[in-house]
Amino acid sequence: MDIQNSEIRQVFDNCQPKTKQALLTIRQWIFEIAKSTEQIGQIAECLKWGEPSYVTASPKSGTTLRLSQLKSNPEEFGLFVHCQTSLIEEFRQVYADFQYDKNRGVIFDSSKPLQTDAIKQFIFLALTYHCRKTE
Repeated sequence: MDIQNSEIRQVFDNCQPKTKQALLTIRQWIFEIAKSTEQIGQIAECLKWGEPSYVTASPKSGTTLRLSQLKSNPEEFGLFVHCQTSLIEEFRQVYADFQYDKNRGVIFDSSKPLQTDAIKQFIFLALTYHCRKTE
């Protein structure tokens, strides 16, 4: 997948190979889910805290979603959201066995198969957070 921003591309390039592949796959899913869900609208890709981040630019339907290789274990990566959302708690109710970083993110291991359905569900929930919050 072509990444226009050289700083963002550099972050992915600095990841361990398996982690990089997992994160690039998830990045692709973010854009696919946004494109296939009218209420999400445009996604802006940027760096926040030095991590690739995905923001619903117009309309502001969701919360920022960040992708990160963990510093403590480069084979692990996380999907992170704003800590004041209820997303992690919602997700924990459905996926109690997953590893979490407090109320900020879901942690995965790149040496294991991607949890495709769960990750796609998390992306959707993050990118539609504000839409669902007002319902």
